[in-house]
Amino acid sequence: MSALPIKLLTDYYAAYGEGGAEGLARMSAFYAPNKTHYMAGNSELAGESRSPEESLQAMKRLQELSGGNVSFVGPPAILLAGDAVVVLLVQERHARPGKPELIVPRLYLYEIADGKFTKSFAWQIESEAFDNYYPRSAQQPPAHTA
Repeated sequence: MSALPIKLLTDYYAAYGEGGAEGLARMSAFYAPNKTHYMAGNSELAGESRSPEESLQAMKRLQELSGGNVSFVGPPAILLAGDAVVVLLVQERHARPGKPELIVPRLYLYEIADGKFTKSFAWQIESEAFDNYYPRSAQQPPAHTA
């Protein structure tokens, strides 16, 4: 295994930590042109993104809903790192305006090819708490296609 997957992941999460439009723009540089993403659960953010643009729209929506108040509690724990796949566990702190803070463990899997993320998957380990924090109303479609 080369060090590339871990460096790619470290640089990507540094961009994520920057937040805002600049951080999102930097994040998109890590996406392959055909990158897809799947987020499990029943929250407003759950569903499938079929392009880098849709993935960024979902990240923008998370920033809008949280007021930009998503951060990490400690560094991500890399559970598996190979040349084509990286799996990590992240403790995320969400602080939505008007709601108590939520710290939720999230598991991410990234597939990598040619130094770019081609697919990503996200699961909330405490899915019900996350779904309740970012609820989807009965009339509201998912933030991205499901």
